[in-house]
Amino acid sequence: MLEHTDYFLAQSSVLGAVLIDQRAAADVVAALQPEDFSGELDRSIFQAIRELYLFQEEIDPVKVLRKLGERGPECRAHLLELMDVTPTAANVREYIAIVREQSRLRAVRSAGVQLATEGTSLEEARALVARLNGLMVERSGVECLSMEQGLVQFYQELEKKPVYLPWGLDFLDEDLTAESGDYIVLGGYPSDGKTALALSLAYRQARDMRVGFFSLETKPSKLFHRIYSAAAQVSSSRIKRRSLTEDDHFLLERKAEELRTRKLALIQASSMSVEDIAAYTRAQRYQVIYIDYLTLIQAPGRTEYDQATYISKALHRLAQDTGITVVALSQLARPSSGAVRVPTLSSLRSSGQIEQDADIVLFVYREEPGVLRSRRILDVAKNKEGRTGRIPLLFDGETQTFRADAARPILQNALPKKPAYEQMQFQELEDPDPDMPF
Repeated sequence: MLEHTDYFLAQSSVLGAVLIDQRAAADVVAALQPEDFSGELDRSIFQAIRELYLFQEEIDPVKVLRKLGERGPECRAHLLELMDVTPTAANVREYIAIVREQSRLRAVRSAGVQLATEGTSLEEARALVARLNGLMVERSGVECLSMEQGLVQFYQELEKKPVYLPWGLDFLDEDLTAESGDYIVLGGYPSDGKTALALSLAYRQARDMRVGFFSLETKPSKLFHRIYSAAAQVSSSRIKRRSLTEDDHFLLERKAEELRTRKLALIQASSMSVEDIAAYTRAQRYQVIYIDYLTLIQAPGRTEYDQATYISKALHRLAQDTGITVVALSQLARPSSGAVRVPTLSSLRSSGQIEQDADIVLFVYREEPGVLRSRRILDVAKNKEGRTGRIPLLFDGETQTFRADAARPILQNALPKKPAYEQMQFQELEDPDPDMPF
């Protein structure tokens, strides 16, 4: 950890670098904020430098003093000191990194003290925890990719074998190129098998990745029974009734070592907020998390719509900020009596924000509503970087197992109906610019 004096030296060097070479201002103004400076005097000097830079004026000690107005005289000696302790502006980016790191650490300590000493309510405490979690996420500032950098990076990536999230179902592995940091939603009607499918997918991914399964309605021990039943292909009802046969024991024993090595954790999350889930996920270094299910998470807001919107945004932000793949289960709104049961994106219950945030949306539902042994349809309803389509699955309720129905092909989504509005038609320009790439 840096000493306190090192932090102040870094702050002084950042400002001094700009004063001796105004070309450093671009990096400093882009990367830092006034609150990153602990001293009031340094903060005022930074604000003066920033104003000069934004108005494209020359930056030198005289103009900075003029910007400081009445405080100019007391700052004169300090400006000379800043330039004196900074022999060169060449290392300004290293100084900036130190200032940013120590600024975040100061904010973490402040939030921690506030959490420990003030008489906050549980809701205020959750907000402080969320603030702490956000401060602990490393952010490198604005990411900017030039065309030249993009070209080099593109060909470097082509030389590497892509790594996508494994699903254990061939058609998903081929067409669903989910990556780290994606936000995926798995929707389903009650009792149509979304939890069973989620457990199956999580179990496969846990062979190579650290996976956390947060359950807000089912005890982890019951989920484990379902996983073991599916893995060993032993009747779940016989496990519940303790009426296992000799063959059952053999099948269970044969799969015991496989289960032991899977990096899958089942977490009782019934009292957790989205901030609690985020903090626990980072602490356990999960690479993929499942949440069963989204709208049961505690969240602020007066209405279910407000709460679902808050949760979806927070989960999407967690995925983007940390690179953790988030798979959130969601209940679908029940269709009105006599309506077609095939779900659409608008069927996602509580908030349209869920549909908007998701990179991928999957639905699982019965082909024949109300029929116990009906096939399930797995519908890839939204896929930002690949195909959509409906896949028929056979579901064995006794072993909680899904498998593709080889007797029936994949059902491609039908062409969309003609919309009620007419979209503008484009036509080729008469004299196209030869330098225009598209």
